[in-house]
Amino acid sequence: MSSMTKRQKETALIVLAAVFLLALAAYSYFMVYAPARDGALQAEQSLSSERDVLMALQTQIKELPEGEKISTSELQQKVSIEPLSELIVLQIEQAELLSNSLVTNIAITEEPVVLPVPVEGLENLQEVQTTVSIEVADYKNITSFIKEIEAMDRILIVDSIDFGALEEVTTADQERELIEVTLGFSAYFRPDLIALLDTLPKVDAPPPAGKVNPLAQNDGTDLSAPDEAVPAEEAAVDVEVDVDVDIEEDSAAVPAEPNPNVAGAQTAGYHKVQKGDTLFSIAVQYFNSRDGEALIQQANGKTDKTVMLGETLIIPERR
Repeated sequence: MSSMTKRQKETALIVLAAVFLLALAAYSYFMVYAPARDGALQAEQSLSSERDVLMALQTQIKELPEGEKISTSELQQKVSIEPLSELIVLQIEQAELLSNSLVTNIAITEEPVVLPVPVEGLENLQEVQTTVSIEVADYKNITSFIKEIEAMDRILIVDSIDFGALEEVTTADQERELIEVTLGFSAYFRPDLIALLDTLPKVDAPPPAGKVNPLAQNDGTDLSAPDEAVPAEEAAVDVEVDVDVDIEEDSAAVPAEPNPNVAGAQTAGYHKVQKGDTLFSIAVQYFNSRDGEALIQQANGKTDKTVMLGETLIIPERR
């Protein structure tokens, strides 16, 4: 075969280059451009569809009536940011009264909630586990007690109820035994929501029953100072009058007046024990510290810290 001329070779190269360019153009069109064009068209159609859905939802929202707003304080009635164990104890006391039962023991513990499957937003959820033991006369009282506990606004779960069966009554004179019941339930709180502290529910706890607070007041000051000092003679006269009245009413109820001749007793005044008084509260009243207990004991010849209602105590001079 005769060799190709130079012109024929150039023509062949041009043809091959043209074929290659056509193949490259076809590949680019079908493998790159066409899929991209179809994807863009599809995305445009999807965007248009989503826009229509969004407009329809916005129209529906505008047509809906305004919902009732719930305050954070109401939400904290169900799940608070503090344990609020006092409310639980008050509810137990109410349930005890309404169910005609007797609470013998209350145990309250706080611990984190362990969820079988982690839930976003509940990582800091904690629970107040309460175990209460009661004595009731019949099973109806158990039901009444549990209903009163479940009447709380807080979200709670009854974990356990444990009680035994009563012995069968076989004779008319046989006394019915009380049923011992142990009830366990859990309430929840979120201590991490400190921003809602201002809306924390207030605890309507009863005032102390005549007890004296031994700690400093909320402002950091000591307990209230005693009243202005009264001269010993005037104080003695007042106390003598009061004691005479009490003796007329019930001479057996008032202990003998302390002996002012007890060794080491340098009298500064007297104090008649009122309802709610303790040796500690009297010492704080006159000496502003607990050290006065020993001084009052020594001045009155006491071997213990017991004081009796209506008793007149010698208040010694400060050393």
